[in-house]
Amino acid sequence: MILKNLLGRKTRTLLTLFGIAVGVAAVVALGALAEGFGDAYRTLGGGSGADLLVMQDEALDIVFSAIDEDLDTALAGLSGVDTLAKMIYTFASSDASPYFIVYGYDPDEFAIARFRIVAGEPLSDRTVDGRRPLILGRAAAEDLEKGVGDSLQLYESVYRVVGIYETGQAFEDGAAVVRLADAQALSGKPRQVNAFLVKVRPGTDVDRLRERIEQRHRHLTTTTSATFSDHQEMLQYVDAFTWSISLIALLIGAVGVMNTMLMSVYERTREFGVLRAVGWRPRRVLVMVVMESAVLSLLGGGLGVAVGVAAAWGVQQVPLGRMVVPRAFTMQPVLQGIGVALGLGLFGAALPAWRASRLTPIEAMRVEGGAAGTRGLQRAQRHVRNSALRNVLRQPVRTLLTIVGIGIAMMSISLMRAMGDGLTTQVGGMTGGAGAHLVGIEANASIDLSKIDERVVRLIDAMPQVRAAEGFLTGYTQMGDLPFFIVYGYQPRGLAIREFRVTEGEPLTTNRQILLGRVAATNLSLRVGQTLRIFDSTFKIVGIYETGLPFQDGGTVMTLRDAQRLFGQPRKVSFIGLWLHDQDEADAVIAAVEDRFPEVDLAQSSAFADGLTDMQILQAGTWGISAMALLVGGLGMANTMVMSVYERTREIGVLRALGWRQRRVLGMIIRESILLSLLGGVAGTVAGVVLGLLLNRLPLIESFLQFEYHPALFAQALGTAVLLGIVGGVYPAWRATRLQPVEALRYE
Repeated sequence: MILKNLLGRKTRTLLTLFGIAVGVAAVVALGALAEGFGDAYRTLGGGSGADLLVMQDEALDIVFSAIDEDLDTALAGLSGVDTLAKMIYTFASSDASPYFIVYGYDPDEFAIARFRIVAGEPLSDRTVDGRRPLILGRAAAEDLEKGVGDSLQLYESVYRVVGIYETGQAFEDGAAVVRLADAQALSGKPRQVNAFLVKVRPGTDVDRLRERIEQRHRHLTTTTSATFSDHQEMLQYVDAFTWSISLIALLIGAVGVMNTMLMSVYERTREFGVLRAVGWRPRRVLVMVVMESAVLSLLGGGLGVAVGVAAAWGVQQVPLGRMVVPRAFTMQPVLQGIGVALGLGLFGAALPAWRASRLTPIEAMRVEGGAAGTRGLQRAQRHVRNSALRNVLRQPVRTLLTIVGIGIAMMSISLMRAMGDGLTTQVGGMTGGAGAHLVGIEANASIDLSKIDERVVRLIDAMPQVRAAEGFLTGYTQMGDLPFFIVYGYQPRGLAIREFRVTEGEPLTTNRQILLGRVAATNLSLRVGQTLRIFDSTFKIVGIYETGLPFQDGGTVMTLRDAQRLFGQPRKVSFIGLWLHDQDEADAVIAAVEDRFPEVDLAQSSAFADGLTDMQILQAGTWGISAMALLVGGLGMANTMVMSVYERTREIGVLRALGWRQRRVLGMIIRESILLSLLGGVAGTVAGVVLGLLLNRLPLIESFLQFEYHPALFAQALGTAVLLGIVGGVYPAWRATRLQPVEALRYE
């Protein structure tokens, strides 16, 4: 009986099923992605067989950790330590990706033993043909089409592949391993490591050893290998992001299920009256509706799991994609998908099932056409003059749920676009530096890991077209309750630091001083004259500054030398700012600098942020999320309009009999669909603006991000709503035009 009821409206059932499938597919695919990242961090912590992992305290992530490698002697001398190994974990630009993972190990230490050589030879200190040695993971070798003896370029350095290895872990098999000193050069951290891997002697109290390490070296934090991933903020951000995106699709899907089940209850009101009259109890009616919803959701969940697995498989086929998605699916994301589908069914059925169980036999038998409980609203809609709005209001509950579904989609789109535009503005403002005409970054590098030698800055400064060239450095840490805190290193008497307008105290003059952004000062409850400890150093707050950019006002400014020491990058800068004698020579200067220094990418400051790989990936992700939301919202719209056509089949037949042409009927349905979509679009955009403004007030968000709204965003939102209405109304409108008058008038 349940399947019979679902198949009674095949089109509605299919559209609802597809809507659920999209949401579940997002859960499965993104869950697999999060699981891949989790595996990577667990491998970093325990893959080598180490018992403890020691890294810099308050580092945002292990990739930003910087510890003097000379500490190995002090750590190795502690009672209970058997042996230790040094590790570098970083990203470098390769032939196929700007985010190619590179590990650095000492060939003579235990940690490299896990990289089992399957072709060629192990990593050693031997250099061949002037090329540095490198061993490549099998997955990376297949994706890059590299073999033993081939060359691989990382940034501006050329390496020789001396061996191919396997570990069984996707992140490692999609990466490369180089000598420790070479990895230090790639990461710009000479004599620094990201972490020490420690093996303890049998019988050692591991917790006591951890305490001794942290007591003697207060700038270090020590975790067991098993719990390392639990302490990584980046992994928590990935989990939060994937669930947030999945939640958007799930909310829209849940609204679609509720809409479908409510319409099913409305249509079958008299049927429920008959069942109640022949002895069905309210609980039995409730269970039937809930079971129908559960079956529908589970069918959609099964399809969604298949689509999600296929999407994850597709990512694995992209070069280096397999390193972010596990080669073998575990049951966790699959079970999550099925569980979410079942939850959608139960949530979506709650109101319809309760409504059906509350119907009395007499009340249900009197209902005409399933309009129970909406007479007052229907009487009100008769007074609406606009025919499209009047038709939309025929089923107020369905209309409201459809508007909610579209509104959630449009809210997510407006929020994502506002976030993307805000980040682009923040990055552009952060690197624009007091009116610099040109801004430079390490070629093909992420903005988080860019490093340029100060010698290059001095040589550029000496060029005749350049009035001044300065470098500055950015670093990341955690501070108090703020998990994301940016540190800027500038020349105290340079041009770029002038953008930090000091509103309290005095400007920066020497080392061991800092300027604190207004937002950071408020969030940390600090003022001029107090001190702030960053890693193992204490700084005096000499001034409070304001720039109007959360990225900057939520952080701190110190001298370039202090920042280089804190983040283990001596004589390195993250970005370059250039001031020209003649701004019209900008293109010529860019060409000259990039020709002479191929390790530098230059752009005019106004276009710098848009050209960054990080920003392009962010924009692509924003459009991908928007497309997902639109797909689910479009399915809901089509579902609503199809049901509207079903209900008005006889009415459409009358209109056709009275002389309405097919084009006029099509226009009527499309107008109703556009109106419904516009109502949802306006509601969703307003909700997105309000939510964005509220998020801007949270200390965590306020310290590094500002959702940015502008007229173009609202125009895009309205245009998207119109497009959604057209797309969602095409099939229902086409179906309406295909109805013949005689056939339609006979419709029951």
